[in-house]
Amino acid sequence: MIKLGVRPERIRRGHPEENGRHERMHRSLKSALAQGNTFMTMEEQQRWFSDYREEFNYERPHEALAGATPGTVWHPSKRQWDGRVPDYAYPSGGTVYRVKSRGTLYMGKKGTVFLSEALTDEYIMLEEQDDGLEAIIFNGITLAYYDRKTQSVV
Repeated sequence: MIKLGVRPERIRRGHPEENGRHERMHRSLKSALAQGNTFMTMEEQQRWFSDYREEFNYERPHEALAGATPGTVWHPSKRQWDGRVPDYAYPSGGTVYRVKSRGTLYMGKKGTVFLSEALTDEYIMLEEQDDGLEAIIFNGITLAYYDRKTQSVV
């Protein structure tokens, strides 16, 4: 999604209240699951989740929506997508690496670190910071930092 221009929104660690709607949905889901549901197969479990999603989005009124359901207020984006993922050109000022199999980043003498399997075969850029860290950047988004001293991702 980042490659398509979707920018992640992050909350502070340990502050779930900053993402209240999502946390509330999880609470409702956990409560519904705790009603003695047992599943013998993955298909049974998926059927239950599909039914729950239908009820949550189209039948159950939501206080935050003045009694409406999410399905009645949601509308598709007006933006169109042609199915192509645009190329990204990293700016000068850093070193570009290709993430290897299983999400491993080999940086020569700097060492090897695990980033994420989702980044396998993607290009990332390391950009030196003043504090002994290097920003790990993917398509313009700083994902994490590489600590040169400890040779680890922080």
